[in-house]
Amino acid sequence: MSNQSSNRFAVVTGANKGIGFELCRQLASKGVIVILTARDEKRGSEALEILKGFGLSQNVVFHQLDVMDPTSIASLVDFIENTYGKLDILVNNAGITGVSVEGDVLVVKEIIEADEVSIPGTEPQEAHITANGKLVQTYEWAEQCLQTNYYGTKRMIEAVIPLLRLSDSPRIVNVSSYMGTLKFQSNEWAKQVLSNAEKLTEDKVDDVLNKFLQDFKENSLKVNGWPEYLPAYRLSKSAINAYTRILAKKYPNFCINCVCPGYVKTDINGNTGSLTVEEGAESLLKLALLPDGVATPPSGLFRKFSWEELKYVTNGFSSENIVSEHGEKAPNIVYKGLLENDKWNASTSPLGLLLANSLFAVVTGANKGIGFELCRQLASKGVIVILTARDEKRGSEALQILKGFGHSQNVVFHQLDVMDPISIASLVDFIENTYGKLDILVNNAGVTGVSVEGDVLFVKEIIEADEVLIHDDTKPQEAHITANGKLVQTYEWAEQCLQTNYYGTKRMIEAFIPLLRLSDSPRIVNVSSFMGKLKFQSNEWAKQVLSNAEKLTEDKVDDVLNKFLQDFKENSLKVNGWPEYVPAYRLSKSAINAYTRILAKKYPNYSINCVCPGYVKTDINGNTGSLTVEEGAESLLKLALLPDGEAKPPSGLFFFRQNLSPF
Repeated sequence: MSNQSSNRFAVVTGANKGIGFELCRQLASKGVIVILTARDEKRGSEALEILKGFGLSQNVVFHQLDVMDPTSIASLVDFIENTYGKLDILVNNAGITGVSVEGDVLVVKEIIEADEVSIPGTEPQEAHITANGKLVQTYEWAEQCLQTNYYGTKRMIEAVIPLLRLSDSPRIVNVSSYMGTLKFQSNEWAKQVLSNAEKLTEDKVDDVLNKFLQDFKENSLKVNGWPEYLPAYRLSKSAINAYTRILAKKYPNFCINCVCPGYVKTDINGNTGSLTVEEGAESLLKLALLPDGVATPPSGLFRKFSWEELKYVTNGFSSENIVSEHGEKAPNIVYKGLLENDKWNASTSPLGLLLANSLFAVVTGANKGIGFELCRQLASKGVIVILTARDEKRGSEALQILKGFGHSQNVVFHQLDVMDPISIASLVDFIENTYGKLDILVNNAGVTGVSVEGDVLFVKEIIEADEVLIHDDTKPQEAHITANGKLVQTYEWAEQCLQTNYYGTKRMIEAFIPLLRLSDSPRIVNVSSFMGKLKFQSNEWAKQVLSNAEKLTEDKVDDVLNKFLQDFKENSLKVNGWPEYVPAYRLSKSAINAYTRILAKKYPNYSINCVCPGYVKTDINGNTGSLTVEEGAESLLKLALLPDGEAKPPSGLFFFRQNLSPF
């Protein structure tokens, strides 16, 4: 049995064509091992051969599956258990409409679009049929529709739960439809039963389906208020939505959601849809690959995504917290307080109106100096900024100052101590629940690890001795100190400097990677210093380790920092060749630079860079700098807002101000 814990294994039902087939392709291209399933063995095998043509032969296998047949399901389960030993992702995509079309297939388009235009909150309208066609609906087809769409989904989930339990991050994605949202369920009793989330049970779902079939058999659908068009299909999707909520409570450690991929051009609607299968599959892919992190991934929710026109995120759950781009209410939508796509956005935050195409940024150490100014500049560009500071009072005061600039809608404050994992987790939860993603992380918080006694110009002389050599190939020279001052350096302060500057940056990035993954253009900007350049690192062993880009690892960075602290504790910094002035600060910035290079390799789709903003007049240098905070922040702003385009944005690089510079 092959059970490689590093691999992820997925099953997609109904995958020989359409959205299911395309999802298999997208998952496989992400490195997931995919079991493509189909009821018809010949068609499934043909689909597999097509995927092999994409160069995905190592990542896709075919297995026959009929979701109506418990024996067929059991055979698939045995295959997965004996071959892979676990399952990470189940996508229940198999489904039918329960009707046939006679005449013009555009009758389907008119029915679907009548519902679709009602999604943003208006009452459902009766479809005005002009196409010369009609839907043929029989009891047998209705029963088959419920058995395939709902009970087939249920059989699959019940059968593979034991294998999903063996996954570190089990995901179930149930393909639903906005036609199954409860606003389109015209039978009031059914709507009431299925909307009562607290009292929902599988038996109650069965009661609704059985009542529907009974009314169908007795030819009393209309008199009992069931939908006129596609009633079985609508109800099967309402049942899937309800079952998803039940499962999410039953399995709190799983991530189980239902999703409408939008009106996609497939056989099920006579290829009348407006979206491509690629666009439809992207919605499923996003839920199938929801990242793990500090915050729990969403579960028990419904999403509707669309990527082309002004469409909407909808569900059958209750919330009044949705606001459109134009401020119109669209009820019955929730995703932990936020649901979004490229045009619509929901929020319970006091920010009120938010656009889903907004960028969301976190800036650490932002109550003053460069961090504060960067918040102002980002907000002025329309970015929603979370200003953070360790001291709650100072952070709140900074927020009030920014509001005076007219940025009250674009800036919020949240307390953050980068030394405290609990504080970081609190910020992650806040952003996830309020915005649902993060686009930009600027790690600006930092300390020098020293204090100054006497003339503060002492600091200026040290910094300028290095600064004049930034673009010079000559070796660093000893600073000629004339000012009457000195630096006080203790082991405790040095340790705090490394913990704040380097490990604080590392903690923040590790915590926010899951939310950054949800961004279309994730950016990480690590504020560094020219004093961290390797030419100013006088310990030759440390310089050698940190300069070897090919062999750099986080463990090797840790080794360098631990050796430095050991030498500091043993009072052997000088004998071992460490820098004389602000050694912890220099080393923390060298470590940040090295970590930036490591991250850029680990996350090739991110733009991750480090930047020295220059010698800026701030508290950290006793306000001795030659640049203003506005000039300093501009360098960070440029990297934070690097545009997307045909060329991949730079990553894994060091910038001195706005110019590329060697490490």
